[in-house]
Amino acid sequence: MNRMHWLDALSAKLVAARRPRFFEDGWGSSALLEKLTRAPHGFAFPELHDVAMSPPRREGHLLVQEGRFPSPAAVGSLPEACQQARFQLLLPHAAGPLPPVCVFLASSGDEGFGLRRFIAGKLARSGVGALLLENPYYGARRPPGQVGPAVRSVVDLMLMFRATAVEATALLGWLLARGHPKVGISGYSMGGSVAAYAAAMFPLPVAVIPLAVADSASPVFTEGVLSAVPDWEALGRPLGSPGAARQRLAEVLSAVSTTALPPLSQPRRAILMAARQDGFVPASSTLRLLKHWRGAELRYLSGGHLSAFVTGRDFIVRTIIEAFSRIEPLQIPSEEEPPPGPG
Repeated sequence: MNRMHWLDALSAKLVAARRPRFFEDGWGSSALLEKLTRAPHGFAFPELHDVAMSPPRREGHLLVQEGRFPSPAAVGSLPEACQQARFQLLLPHAAGPLPPVCVFLASSGDEGFGLRRFIAGKLARSGVGALLLENPYYGARRPPGQVGPAVRSVVDLMLMFRATAVEATALLGWLLARGHPKVGISGYSMGGSVAAYAAAMFPLPVAVIPLAVADSASPVFTEGVLSAVPDWEALGRPLGSPGAARQRLAEVLSAVSTTALPPLSQPRRAILMAARQDGFVPASSTLRLLKHWRGAELRYLSGGHLSAFVTGRDFIVRTIIEAFSRIEPLQIPSEEEPPPGPG
């Protein structure tokens, strides 16, 4: 077993002193918590009809558009501030047919779009666009009273995970309806875990590239560096002790695991990536997903959880491009061009 990278170890010390903690309001609504952990874990495939797009603007070799739509995910449960989804669509600035597009989801704490635009720019140079979704509870979608990315309850975390997955699947379908010939989904850390979950729910084969991926959030918040961020005292108060809270949190978050969903129908289209000295995501968690998706591939990035995303960008982009080469172009009827009738 490789030792934790020094940068992850340093981050662990900083995280331990971090305020505010996650889950300072405890577990959240017990009825909603039970609903979110109850089988089945999936959701009906949503469709988007009310996507508002800004005029495209040129930024170097990119064409950039801002997009908004009402979230199709549990609107009755999401705070009002979270219900309007927003994204950036970044396409190569080149004439010709629409390019393939990769939906690239945010890692924990990644508010806005800045960090992911480094990947998007490199993808565009290879002829692949990127769609960057802002998570509910992050950035412009952060509810009042939440400081930074520190969600206030366990229910909030689970709603964010589920809503992001629902919105991501809807965006995959929307991209195909616009005429993009191939679509895929990726993300780093939490983004990789949500990408894996969404891909398992999407009814069509798409490229799947989960980076620094865990099979669920359970080991991330109870074993890795981020096990220092929960407010264990607040979580343990109704259960009698912080130790009981840790066990309960592991059980609750494990209920929303990609391994609880059916395996991918075409696992060869999935390439998982892991950092060799990851202090945030236990290697056993990535291997559980690899075993569940028998036939998928696992590749390793040098360094730790934090350093690998920076030093491994070129390798990540090449892997995404290769995953796209493993799928055939997909087309679904657009809203403007309904399917032909019989005969």
